[in-house]
Amino acid sequence: MIRITAVETGKARMKTAQRTGRDDRGPVGLKLDIFRDRNWVEPLPILCYLIEHPEGRFLVDTGDTWRNSVPGYLPGWNPFYKQVSIKVAPHEEIGPRLLAQGIDPADISTVILTHFHHDHTGGLDHFPHSRIIGPRDNYAVSTGLRGMMMGCLPQRWPVWLEPELVAMDGPPIGPFPASHPITRDGRILLVPTPGHVAGHVAVVVRDDDVTYFLAGDATYSQDNLLAEKTDGVTNDPATALATLRTIKQFAAHERTVLLPAHDPLAPARLRAREPMR
Repeated sequence: MIRITAVETGKARMKTAQRTGRDDRGPVGLKLDIFRDRNWVEPLPILCYLIEHPEGRFLVDTGDTWRNSVPGYLPGWNPFYKQVSIKVAPHEEIGPRLLAQGIDPADISTVILTHFHHDHTGGLDHFPHSRIIGPRDNYAVSTGLRGMMMGCLPQRWPVWLEPELVAMDGPPIGPFPASHPITRDGRILLVPTPGHVAGHVAVVVRDDDVTYFLAGDATYSQDNLLAEKTDGVTNDPATALATLRTIKQFAAHERTVLLPAHDPLAPARLRAREPMR
């Protein structure tokens, strides 16, 4: 028996040009569109996903932290942080959210990061005793000044953080050219979904009669994926588009519930086990 629960850790607001990039724009043009845009989307959830599996409790991403509100926490020299608004109350962090469900964060056996952007790693402090898994290729572009320029906050990661960095070294899964198993029974695995950022991965969870696709930021919404609309963050629009098409191809052959990290409709789809169509 596998159970998945969506856990919201605050809200994020972004420009419309960030959520949906223009088809005719390259990486630089997409960024300029975000800075020029005066329109903001509605507050979107920052979602983590708890997977309860016979081999343990697994958490996909850790959300963000209330410390975003503290002056100086976000680097003021990076103007991109002014194009996004993160609001997390202390009790909305992933640790208190789990405790409210009767789960001690220390009982999370494994944390899986789809990538190292700050709104996916902001809750790492709550898991000093857990195994932390992250994609090797994404970690390579997430550290140092390069990482700080690309939406990561490596200077804010816990001092004890030594993630287990994994490669996509397993067999193909449907249209995905490779994978990486997480559980011994093969029901939880990673697949490569680059585009939003280099080295991004998604988590595939295969239950008896349905497959859950925990997409991270491979897409911001199911509607955008179905319409093959990439986001405005990507530095590689062609790769991002190819990833969307690969996910669609996967879902065409396997009953798949799509669960991105910022889709307000994802929790309802999860409860209804509503597959992509």
